[in-house]
Amino acid sequence: MTRLRAWIGPACLALLPLAVWPGLETPFSSPKLIWLVGSTVALLAIPSSGPSAPLPPVLRWTAVGWISAFLLAGLAAPLPAFPPVVLGVAAPLFALALVRGGVAPLPLMTAQVLGATACSVVALAQWAGLDPFLLLGWHAPIDGASVRMRVYGTLGNPNFVGVLAAMSLAMTLALAASASTSMRRRLAWTALVVLATALIATGSRGAVLGLGAAVAVYAFLRWSRRVRIGVAAVALFAGVAIAVSPARPIDTTAAGRVYLWRVVSPRAWEAPFVGHGPGAVTLQFPRWQKEAARDGVRDRRFAGLTDHVHNDYLEALVERGVPGLLSLLAPLIAVLVVAIRRARPASPVLAGATAAMVAGAACALVDFPLARPTELVWWWVAIAIALQASSAESAPVTTDTGHV
Repeated sequence: MTRLRAWIGPACLALLPLAVWPGLETPFSSPKLIWLVGSTVALLAIPSSGPSAPLPPVLRWTAVGWISAFLLAGLAAPLPAFPPVVLGVAAPLFALALVRGGVAPLPLMTAQVLGATACSVVALAQWAGLDPFLLLGWHAPIDGASVRMRVYGTLGNPNFVGVLAAMSLAMTLALAASASTSMRRRLAWTALVVLATALIATGSRGAVLGLGAAVAVYAFLRWSRRVRIGVAAVALFAGVAIAVSPARPIDTTAAGRVYLWRVVSPRAWEAPFVGHGPGAVTLQFPRWQKEAARDGVRDRRFAGLTDHVHNDYLEALVERGVPGLLSLLAPLIAVLVVAIRRARPASPVLAGATAAMVAGAACALVDFPLARPTELVWWWVAIAIALQASSAESAPVTTDTGHV
């Protein structure tokens, strides 16, 4: 059973981004949610041949806080939706099940990089005009008419692919620094090139924001001459990514985000303790938009339906109340405190996992990665890896500053 746990958890993790079911109303998100729930149940159901691995206390309590906020809002709020509650409960449970099963941090990180790289390969094929889904006879119901929308990978949207790549790049650096053989190091660098190229192909400026935040944290935790060179390279890379992005002008994008926030933010204090319920933005936005227009908040460019407010912190406050916002901030703050208190240079695994978590948190300021199955699982597994690495009693992974 120990061997079964050792491979089934990472396999489920790596395959999550690739779960697609053509023909469904939501062919990208629903299969991933189903896969996540099935994987979580399977991991929890596997009998253990010995004592389960101990859970870091911080991981246990932050996960309990997150799950409790979702259940509280789902049970007490007037307009809960079932899929967001399931996702909110299943993602941290999946991470807990991986740690409880004794899967080491490096295999988990490797699985995340493999899954993200496979998604990026599909995105790059789409960018080159060779969409695998189209070649198989399925035209995906992608949103919008922008040329860059064709780079949707296996997630359904180029912004989603970009965020996943940004979160995974820091972990790829950690794998390269932790590689025990030259072959593994070369494979890690190859994955890094694929992920970086896919990020540029998506034209996602939010992903560039996340990547910048991740590199800043990684550099802070593992400062060396090579890291300084890497920071300069990423700064150049970010400039190129923004310059070649085919997305609409950044001032228009910013105006759209501000419009959404102005429409939704007044609703946060109508139900501060339980929120309006998970999924309430989707259900309530048409009414909120009409009422906001009567109050003078209107912009014809952005009038219409929306599923999310493109800010996970505001959305957590509106849908799950103050407990929801606090449960989002708690693991973020906890991991940062743990990482900062560790002697520097930190281990590559701790630095990479912390940077991946920060990338997702930064993207959440202008997007909704923590409301999507793949990115939310990536976030919680990164948190689990960071806390697992920081509390491990065994010798840490090499901290040789000769590597990145």
